Amino acid sequence: MRRTHPLTIAHPPCSASAFCYDALEHGLVSVPGYRLRFHCEPLPALNRDAVTGTHAVTAISSAAYPAVAARYAILGAGTVVGRDAGPVLVSREPRTLSALAGRRVGVPGVLTTGWFLLRTLCPGAVPVEVPFDAIAAAVAAGALDAGVLIHEELLDYPRLGLRKVIDLGAEWCWRNALPLPVGLNVVRRDLGAGGMRAVCHAVSASLLHARMNPDAALDRVSRFGRGCTERFVQMFATDDAQRLTADVRAALRVLFTQVVALGAGPAVPPIEIVDPATASVVVA
Repeated sequence: MRRTHPLTIAHPPCSASAFCYDALEHGLVSVPGYRLRFHCEPLPALNRDAVTGTHAVTAISSAAYPAVAARYAILGAGTVVGRDAGPVLVSREPRTLSALAGRRVGVPGVLTTGWFLLRTLCPGAVPVEVPFDAIAAAVAAGALDAGVLIHEELLDYPRLGLRKVIDLGAEWCWRNALPLPVGLNVVRRDLGAGGMRAVCHAVSASLLHARMNPDAALDRVSRFGRGCTERFVQMFATDDAQRLTADVRAALRVLFTQVVALGAGPAVPPIEIVDPATASVVVA
């Protein structure tokens, strides 16, 4: 019997991420030479785990990549990309972005892309770390002046009577004339070139399988969807997630430069991408 090695894949409790890995998690796609384990945890915890290389394959916030680039390469499949969309800033009362200077604004964690966007677009706001799925309720209760919503929460907030201040993702896209890479899937470099290629092929195949068989996959990942599963998956499990396009690669360079300028990363890293189409590691 061929020897296999354990490999942990970590993703957040988000239907689009679960959709990407659904075929892998349910044995419909495999990674030759590896037996898979799956781990689900909110993005701030995954960002922290990536600093020490806890998981071989993990989702992270794009803003966190400069801090972990020495350990991880970027997978060319599974990226969450917003084209005129992304984390949404909401409040209970009508507010403008400039009026939030000095105000308490809930964010899902430092080094999340939502935190980065708030720091970039409203630097005078006071970020307050709150679990991502508690931010909207805290804003509705008046405990926060506003909040940055991610995952399905960015679609669900009207149910709580909240108002959109601004779509931070759309604003970043407009200011930079680029799509916003919200989240990345990364692979630990110590798997070696062959291991990284095998993982990338499998992630790409898993996403394609789910896109070709959406009903079954959507049903399985709906536990994360908070009633918005199909709409949210349609927003982010797209062709951009299947393969990184040239404008998304350019956007990564811009975003990483801005993250480092905020003091949130040691240096702008080389952008090493394991590409599923060419089965090679390319540098953007």
